[in-house]
Amino acid sequence: DEPPKLLSEEDQRKFQVAKQLHDTLAELENNANIDAAQDGNNVTASSPASTMNAKERRSAKRKAEAIATEQTGCSPEELLQWFKQYAPKQPKKNTSDNDENNNDNKKKIPYIVFVGQLSYKTTLQSLRDHFLSILSPASFPNHDASLLKIRLLTDPKTKTSRGMAFVELPTPELMYESLKLHLTHLDGRRINVERSSGGGKHSSLKKSKIQTFREKQSDYISKTVDGIIESFVKNGEVEEEELDDGVRGLCKRHSVQVVERALREFVEEKRSRKERKETLGEKEEEELRNPSAFLTHMIGRIA
Repeated sequence: DEPPKLLSEEDQRKFQVAKQLHDTLAELENNANIDAAQDGNNVTASSPASTMNAKERRSAKRKAEAIATEQTGCSPEELLQWFKQYAPKQPKKNTSDNDENNNDNKKKIPYIVFVGQLSYKTTLQSLRDHFLSILSPASFPNHDASLLKIRLLTDPKTKTSRGMAFVELPTPELMYESLKLHLTHLDGRRINVERSSGGGKHSSLKKSKIQTFREKQSDYISKTVDGIIESFVKNGEVEEEELDDGVRGLCKRHSVQVVERALREFVEEKRSRKERKETLGEKEEEELRNPSAFLTHMIGRIA
């Protein structure tokens, strides 16, 4: 893009430097996101950044910022902010023609989750199966579950698993659905599933993103668990005030699968005790005298 003609000659040079910095940083960040989502298959490098590892990208970012600062006398933040004021806005594309290609072009940043605390024995296939246990193939675009892409991180020397992976989903709905696998068990380990923030390891922006994503994920899980409990209440299986805030909070610290299984077993135990009391003349003490404590025990046993 050419600099606006209304700028002075000096500002036009500044614009070119700012644009170069902007494009370089965008390419590095985009590569970091895409690299995190690859499933380990061979990929042809399309740009110099696509061959860089995380350390090399951080070095390239610092170098680009240093050059821009030296050439303009502005900090990278100030320069990029100034550039936004004069950078031409991208025209909207006509989506009436060739919708399939346009939809592909819209996706600039993939929807990625980070998976941690994996067993070193976990394979790509077992992790894929774990995700597909909650993500129905019918929920993928064109019912194509192969759009689920996994990159299992390995040691570059030994090629053994590092106990971490990145999983790319094709839609935001599938990404949020996959967050329900947070704190589930796989190959004997309770795994973490969180939205990936991308970017450099020590980036302040990345730390801010992580905090924001974790808050959103916590809120999402909280609402999901509330919805599960509410469904049991609506079905008449759990009474409105039967479970106290303590056990409800405990539910939100465990996976959705654990909560659903514990509630099903809780309801079944209540039904069984009621039948014994009514048909066999069991004493009233057989009924659940502290439902919250009982559910707490069941969650602990299942988890």
